[in-house]
Amino acid sequence: MELALMLMLAAAMGVLFLCGYYVGVIKEKYGKNWLHAVPVTIAILMFNVIWAITEIAKTDRWQ
Repeated sequence: MELALMLMLAAAMGVLFLCGYYVGVIKEKYGKNWLHAVPVTIAILMFNVIWAITEIAKTDRWQ
């Protein structure tokens, strides 16, 4: 189970990194626009997923 948690955590961090990259690309191409709200929203969701995974990992069932 620890391997599954670590894989989900790594995937969430990868998505978080890519969202940050795409925010920069969208801002550079289009300036300040509503389009940068989509990657920011996904990044917030991934941050919440990372937080939940770390909290789940603390419980006895997932040890």
